[in-house]
Amino acid sequence: MDASGNLLYASGFAVHSHGGIDRGYFGVPAELSGNALYFSEVVVDKLSGRSYLFVIQPVRDAQGDLLGLVAAPLDLDVLAKIFETINVGGKGVVGIWRADDGRQILQRPVVPGQVNLAPESNPLYRRIESGEKLGTMRLPAMLDGVERVYAFQRIADYPLYVEGGLAVDDYLAEWHQMLWVAAVSALLLFLSLSLVLIRLLRAENEEEAIAGKLAESEARYRMLAENSHDVIWTLDIRSRRYTYVSPSITDMSGYLPEEVVGQSIDARLTPESASRLARDIDQRLRRIAAGDKTANVVVAELEQVCKDGEVISTEVVSSYLLDADGVAHTILGITRNVSERKAAELALRETNRQLHARIEEIGRLQVALQELAVRDSLTGLYNRRYLDETLEREVSRARREGNPLSLVMLDIDYFKRVNDTYGHQVGDEALRMLATTLLADIRTEDVACRYGGEEFLILLPNMPLETAMQRAEAWRKAIEELSIALGNFHITFTISLGVASYPEHGKTPDDLTRCADQALYRAKHEGRNRISVFSA
Repeated sequence: MDASGNLLYASGFAVHSHGGIDRGYFGVPAELSGNALYFSEVVVDKLSGRSYLFVIQPVRDAQGDLLGLVAAPLDLDVLAKIFETINVGGKGVVGIWRADDGRQILQRPVVPGQVNLAPESNPLYRRIESGEKLGTMRLPAMLDGVERVYAFQRIADYPLYVEGGLAVDDYLAEWHQMLWVAAVSALLLFLSLSLVLIRLLRAENEEEAIAGKLAESEARYRMLAENSHDVIWTLDIRSRRYTYVSPSITDMSGYLPEEVVGQSIDARLTPESASRLARDIDQRLRRIAAGDKTANVVVAELEQVCKDGEVISTEVVSSYLLDADGVAHTILGITRNVSERKAAELALRETNRQLHARIEEIGRLQVALQELAVRDSLTGLYNRRYLDETLEREVSRARREGNPLSLVMLDIDYFKRVNDTYGHQVGDEALRMLATTLLADIRTEDVACRYGGEEFLILLPNMPLETAMQRAEAWRKAIEELSIALGNFHITFTISLGVASYPEHGKTPDDLTRCADQALYRAKHEGRNRISVFSA
């Protein structure tokens, strides 16, 4: 949107001209300074009833005036659906709050009328406000009085934090349930031992009872396999062919179980996945043979080809079944379609990449703007504002460490005559040539500034007066040898320089600048194209 709030472009979100979302909050960033991200209040689309939190990026010109803004709506209804999948117990809560003023953004279960409000004396917010990034605490809730154990965490550097609370009654109820289950299990164990003793006493009925149990167990596990959404399969390791495939293979890939049983394990895989799986099986068998029990179970992601040619991403959990001699003979596997999850992960990574790229770009622009703020646009040297800040700091350092410091102030002789005779373009070229000559012959710690008009000032930290005079003479000679081509002839110019040093001539920034200026005036008075050192 532009600075007046007029919509310029919208993608992926309908901004209605009538009804819809009130865009009045878009004017808030205009009252703020800088280019930091701004998070709006939670707003509700009047047509759809959906809630949104807008992330707003102000766009400003070089002077800092607002040109417009880019707004990205975060659909809070999507987050609400995710929260509904989180098991926090019957009385548990989970929500997102603002870290800058403690207002509520989203909470499940919903407490009517609390969105965009900040509860008074919120202990969690006070800890976030004090600088904590994450933590836990146990306390009764202010709204419903339920005692919960809360965990909270600040979301990166954004003014948001997430909290979750488990009701004490809920997790104590689960503990009591576990205790009851343990007691029942102990009782069942005792009864099982009693049954074993009875079976030993009734040896003539043992085979029939075992056969019945085995048949019941086989029926139970077959029922589980045939009704599972995931594909359950077994594989003969010697032949590398399927010996059983559950019916859910049809929903996943379009093949019937009888079409897959008897096929090799790599028949339905992409070449890359088939090659990787073959290497992994060989490696696992060698590790199992060497006694490595951790090699019995493996989780892998494989690309499988469906009957219609579509390639899907699957997660495969494989368990190697061993015989009495410890030799692996069968693989029991469970395959799950994770294509949607992979697509979501890729989309999230791409979104993160774009966000990081935008943040890096904003950082580079901020550095460039900071540099422009302290540089003279014509010469590229530092400006007077930067000099005032730097000189104050360097004089304080020289006073603290007992080191010398020198200032050289110079300007172009008869510069007004050059401008009046040859024009401002020639004058500007003379200023640029002078700046280039200075930059070519200064140290890293030296600071060369355009003081104003044709005047320049060079700050020389940790340099005594004698050395500063030598540097000034070198600059004078270098400028004297320069010339500006204008048609068929060349224009030359000279400079006059004044030198002052700390602590001989002054102990404050103002005193040093005044002494260097008086030395420059003396050089002008004595004939120009020369160096003068301040003397009282």
